[in-house]
Amino acid sequence: MITFEFEGKQFECDEDVLTDYEFVADILEADEEPKALIRCFRAVFAGRDREYSRAIGGKLSTMGELLRAAFEAAGDEAKN
Repeated sequence: MITFEFEGKQFECDEDVLTDYEFVADILEADEEPKALIRCFRAVFAGRDREYSRAIGGKLSTMGELLRAAFEAAGDEAKN
């Protein structure tokens, strides 16, 4: 797990999930299988997706931004 900041708050994500084939496949298939996106949020944020959603205002679009921030944090972690 790594910790990163988004909108002035601290969040944790599982960087291993972000590079997992099943995860990437679910993200790419989210248009065909809407539940896939929710599974992805749950996996990346270790089941804390609802808590995190409330912390950032409850908008799906903002959760997408949080997910993007998690990807960036994982990329930064990989560089170190």
